[in-house]
Amino acid sequence: MPEEKAKQEQAETGNNVSMPDIVELWKELYFNAEESWATATRELIASKSFIQVLDQIRDQYLSFHKVSQQNMDQYLEVNPLPSKKDIARIAELVIGLEDKVDDFDLHFSDNITRITSSMIKLVEFQEFMKQEIAELKEQTASLNKKLDTINKKLNTKTRSQASTKEGKSEDDNPVSKPKKNKKKDSES
Repeated sequence: MPEEKAKQEQAETGNNVSMPDIVELWKELYFNAEESWATATRELIASKSFIQVLDQIRDQYLSFHKVSQQNMDQYLEVNPLPSKKDIARIAELVIGLEDKVDDFDLHFSDNITRITSSMIKLVEFQEFMKQEIAELKEQTASLNKKLDTINKKLNTKTRSQASTKEGKSEDDNPVSKPKKNKKKDSES
């Protein structure tokens, strides 16, 4: 509301101040100066002094570039930094190493599993062999007992036969002990 009152008062008093259009002024200035700037620029570019200045700038830039490249090469020789190719090559090596470690881990676990199963079979076989050896010991012990009883019976039999023969012909034949034949004893 106060703004409307201010506008009405200005209209009544007749003190209207008009603002110039800045965009229009700029366009007019631009079009008036365009031709003179274009001509001056053409003359500057076509002059030999401009070409000489450009040649000097180019030569200075190239010499600066050469010096900075040499400085960079010297710096990198003293303080080597890896390039993108170096990092990519190392990444490939790391990936290859990871693959090898994975393969080694897989083969290692397979080998450990095989060794474990072989050890279990070996232990089972040893238990079986212990049982077989124990049975063989029992069998040999029983065979020894039987052989001992057979030997005792044979000894008693031969003694009794020898004593009966002694009684019959004590003077005729000297008594000789029978020889033990282990093959006959084990066969019977």
